[in-house]
Parts: sequence; C-alpha cells; structure tokens
Amino acid sequence: MRIAIAGLHNEASGFSLHRADAEFFRYDRGETILGNYDLADHVASGVEFVPTLVAMGGASGLVLPEVYDAIEEEVVAGLTAALPVDGVYLHMHGAVQVEGREGAEERFVGRVREVVGPDAVIAMSMDPHGNFSRDLVSLVDIASCHRYSPHIDNAETPGRVIGQLVDAIRTGVRPLKAWVRVPVLLPGERTSTVVEPGRAVFDLVLEEIAAHDAVLDASIWVGFAWADEPRNAAAVLVTGTDEAAVTATAHTLATAYWDARDDFVIVSDHHGSWSQALDFLLTDPPAPLFISDSGDNVTAGSAGDLTYALAETLARGDVLDAGKRVLVTGIHDPAAVAEAVALGVGATLDRAIGATVDSRYAGPVAGPWQIDEIVQGQQGEGVVGALISRGTVSVTVQTTRQRFVGTGDPSASHNGSPFAAIVDTSGFDAVVVKNGYLFPSQVDAAGSHFMALTPGGTDLDFDRLEFTRRAVPLFPFERDFAPDLAPELIPPHSAADGAAR
Repeated sequence: MRIAIAGLHNEASGFSLHRADAEFFRYDRGETILGNYDLADHVASGVEFVPTLVAMGGASGLVLPEVYDAIEEEVVAGLTAALPVDGVYLHMHGAVQVEGREGAEERFVGRVREVVGPDAVIAMSMDPHGNFSRDLVSLVDIASCHRYSPHIDNAETPGRVIGQLVDAIRTGVRPLKAWVRVPVLLPGERTSTVVEPGRAVFDLVLEEIAAHDAVLDASIWVGFAWADEPRNAAAVLVTGTDEAAVTATAHTLATAYWDARDDFVIVSDHHGSWSQALDFLLTDPPAPLFISDSGDNVTAGSAGDLTYALAETLARGDVLDAGKRVLVTGIHDPAAVAEAVALGVGATLDRAIGATVDSRYAGPVAGPWQIDEIVQGQQGEGVVGALISRGTVSVTVQTTRQRFVGTGDPSASHNGSPFAAIVDTSGFDAVVVKNGYLFPSQVDAAGSHFMALTPGGTDLDFDRLEFTRRAVPLFPFERDFAPDLAPELIPPHSAADGAAR
C-alpha cells in the first residue's frame, strides 16, 4: 500500500494588510514530513508513505499568487513522481485565501485529484475554522477536523484521518458522506469548546459517533470569519457505512449548531472596547489580567504590528498614574529588535515601534524606550525579540508574528511558537496578547481575562468590516430566515471502489 502525503496549512484574513510571501511558509519535505506524524504502526503493517511537500503557514493575510502557485506545482510534481499511489493524506487548514482569487483549497485538492485519479482514496484533516464547501467534499473521500477549540487535539486529528485512510484502502470500502451547509458564520472567539454552548454542541459529535455503530466519524466546521468569499459558512460532515445513520447524524449535528447560533457568545466573562478593558484593569481584578487585543489576532491572520492598544494605553493618564504595570506582547518589528540588540540591555532605544504594515488605527509609537532584555528563542533559535519599556508600560517587539504562547502549550503542534518572545509575566498587572480566546497556557497564567474588541484585520465587530462577496442569507448578518439543513449524500469518486452499502 502506497500513500502520498502533501498539504497546505494556512488561514488568511482578507481584512488584514499582511501578505504571506514565500518566506512566510515552512516547507516540510522528505523525512521531516514523516517525522511529523505517528506512522510506526502503519509502516509495520506494510504501508509505504511517500512524502511530497507540506507547506505550513499558520495564519496570515492574503497569500501572494506566485507563492501559492509554487506550492501547488511542487505538490503536483511530487505526486506525479510518486505514482502509482493507493491514497493521499492531505494536511490542510481550510481557510487559505490567495490574493485576487477565490476557493484556494478547492483548486489545490482539485489538482491533487487530477494527478492521482478517481481510484486513489484522498483523506484530509482540517481545522474547524476552515471552510468545508460542497465542491471540496466532492473531491475527497475522508475528511475530519479538530474537535476542540483551542485545538488541544492538534496531533490527534491527523492520526485519526490517516488511520481511516489506511482502513479504507485495505478494505476497499469508501465511507458514505453526508454533508450539510449550515448558514452561520461566527468567529472562534464565539465558538470555543471551553464554554457553553460550544462545549455541548461539539461534545455531541462524540456522543453521536458512539451512539451509531455505522458512523465512522463526524465533524463540525464553523468556517472562517475573516474571508469575504461565498464558500465561508459552517458545515457538517458525517461518514459511515449506513445511509440512514450518516444522514440522521448529520441532521442532528447541523440542527444543534443552528439552534445554538444566538447563544454563542464572546468567550470571556468580560469583554468590550479597549477603553472598557482599561477601566476594568482599574477595578483591580486578579492579576495578571490577560487582555486579548482581538482585532490584531495573529492566530487568525492579522498583521501583528498594530499599535492601537499600546497607543491608547499610553494615552490613559489614570492608568499610568495608578502605577499599573502593563505588558504588551508580540508587536512585530524586526528592525526595532535589531537595533535593540545592537544597543544592548540598559541602553535607550530612541525610535518609534510598530505599525510598519498596518497603521490604519494608530501609527508607530515613539520612544524613548529602555531596553530591559534581549529575548532568546525557546529552542535555540537565537534572538527572537526584545523587552523594552516606557515607564510602567513594557512591550515585547518580535522578529516574527507569533502568539505569546510557549512551545509546551497543549494546543501547539510541530513545536508550537518557538519564535515567540516569551518573558516573565510576574509583577505585571495586565498582559496584552495578540490573539482572541486564550490558549491553555495563557489560561493557566492569567488571573483574569478581558476580550477587547479592537479594530484590525480580525475585528470581532463585523459591522466595522466590509463584506461584499459573502453568501446571503447568512447568520448573523441576516437573522429572519429558515435554513435548509437537509443532509446531502455525496457519492464516492469511483463506482468500482466498493462504496459502503
């Protein structure tokens, strides 16, 4: 049995000014790819895995067309050289946006299908914040996404999908696929599985799988909120061996998600504007107060250099007069880091920082800044940032766009965020992070949390974003409509494949 491995893992905000160039992606090839997955048992049973290219990009703004084209062509060439193959495992996210184009995953997987033909079994793992369109489900035989947000099952999901792929090839039976488009588009900051109703809705996935012997797998995609494409919406896929079981389960899950649409709330007990976040800080909540600068969420594609939160904080005399120590983490400014390194700890950095890509809401913030620490990477990467301060406000400037999360975070995959400038947060009253909902290690470190609805490429206030290409009707933009949640049974590719009956 020969199985090729390829992938394109990226989520791209169309409202971000950042652009993903060739250097943005990590290109895994050869043995590196094989080392990313737990394949030992499959290899021992006679499976040969043929690695091609897995381009890992995390979250970004739009991907430059020439960068996407180069990735696609290398994958196509690698698959062509690998033929014949019995199957393909695709490591995908589901929210790639290429500048000037639509439907990137549909095109990518379509090219894969063209190369390997209808008889090869294609299995795909995804992120629930990706888009699982009708066109995409028709191109694959098996698909599943993470069941938890934050994605503490990052490593588990590929293994589950690869196992299903091996079983399908070995038995010669492709599962039936029941798919439902759910006309809802909500951000992850409203659909986390750590609070209700997200916990109950996504727990229902495992309950339904356990309740039906004929159901192989089930997944709910919430879609990607910051892309203005017609395909962006929630979706459900159920796979199995019995038509009645998979369609009934798909309808149950789609209905549960739709029925909960009004109950999905911001995943924080406290949320509001940046001014309200600082007001909350002055009430002396348990320290440190982690404040999410959600409009500049680098884990969803924003630029990571927005200075809105920093500038507004420095302008709040009451916060400064109260002596509140605030740490603003992860402002992307490689030039500022380089200058800080050249000057050294204890010196003065007399330059403005941030807003090198996105200055729509605030410009670079002037110094002078005291250089307090040169920050090394967590796994021997060398210098990744600098800790600088102006009075009671400290900032980490970084060489890369990374969340303030260590490599040991349960949600991290493939070594997590080694280039994040991680510093000691003890002694700070507030820690500002450039993500939305908190990741597990941030939850552990936080005394309290405030979700600040700030402007930027990942703005949680949809009224401040201009959608022109989205589908209609779509909740929450439209509210007074009845959706069609009838599951569609999508046939397998090859009539000779022994599809489940």
